[in-house]
Amino acid sequence: MDIISTKAVAEVLGVSEATVKRWSDAGTLRCFRTPGGHRKFRLRDVKAFLSDRDDSGIVEPRITPPSKDLSDHQRTARAMALAGDVDGLVSLVAQERLQGSSLARTFDRIFAPAMADIGEGWAEGRLSAAQEHIASAAVGDMLARVRPLIERTSRLERGRALCACLGGEHHDLAVRMVALVLAAEGYRTALLGANVPAGDLALMIAAEPPAILAVSASAHADPALLRGDLAVVASAAAASRTRLILGGAGFVNMTNLPGNVTRYESLEDIAATAQAAAG
Repeated sequence: MDIISTKAVAEVLGVSEATVKRWSDAGTLRCFRTPGGHRKFRLRDVKAFLSDRDDSGIVEPRITPPSKDLSDHQRTARAMALAGDVDGLVSLVAQERLQGSSLARTFDRIFAPAMADIGEGWAEGRLSAAQEHIASAAVGDMLARVRPLIERTSRLERGRALCACLGGEHHDLAVRMVALVLAAEGYRTALLGANVPAGDLALMIAAEPPAILAVSASAHADPALLRGDLAVVASAAAASRTRLILGGAGFVNMTNLPGNVTRYESLEDIAATAQAAAG
């Protein structure tokens, strides 16, 4: 028969059943479900899957090629994210660190372009919402697993940093990367995550002023809400002498920024500023 089980596919490919399930959920490996909800695979689909492997063994989804030119490492990160391969993503970060690349550089040069391409693919309808969710969850899990492994570049205690998203922003991967970069620079980071109420954040700043407030917003953030939120936290930051840094596409076209904020285009620049702020 040309129909086989998840277990049989895992044995053929030399991977775990969980990996096969992640690949099928991402759409990389086609399957169908029985009336009882069990995954089943056709041999011809498994063969097509195998033919799409590159020399590194990483699978790029057949129906969702990158929307723009990506480097080999960026394509690898993209494929791993879409396949839900958290172990592979963690290994990729570790390999880059062993080769001397800083965490900020790794995020800037590999993960930011890969995730931006996935976001564009979803916005253009070339990737499903499920695929985008799988990729985001995989990168989020990778970031959680990487944090305990961070080696601080400074043994100095450089103060506290708050990291948050404003303007109704629900995508927090970028600000989570900022939090890791600042932690690597010796800051005690508190990650507030997505869609933080500006008033609550302002109260936190006033009660216990941090050294740095890092705010992120993607192009999906509401511009009017974002500007209003920024005005609230910028006022609180000015009163507490907190350094306020901005990043993300949501701020790119925003003009007349408050005088006490600085906008950055890369995590490497943020890392350099964090070092300078510590003196």
